[in-house]
Amino acid sequence: MSGINQNDMDIEIIKALGDEARIDILNIIGKKELNASDIAAKCTLSRPTVSHHLQILKRARILEARKEGKEIYYSVNMHTLKSLSQTLLKFIGMGFF
Repeated sequence: MSGINQNDMDIEIIKALGDEARIDILNIIGKKELNASDIAAKCTLSRPTVSHHLQILKRARILEARKEGKEIYYSVNMHTLKSLSQTLLKFIGMGFF
């Protein structure tokens, strides 16, 4: 096996997006770049819970991370989301729906 294929990556992305808290986090981040404390301050989740969800989103390549000093700033990886949407559109185009 040569590693992870596109279908496996798409499945991981869909799993990561299957949690309401993670969708809320993505909406909070939007087009900005925020750290876990900034995100926690804007939602009802604790900072440790936010950090947990951020790691899942990062592993799925939905978020990109940039370290600045002791802080890690997160932003949405639009390439990953666009790639997923293209895969879904191809699937729909095959007539499965």
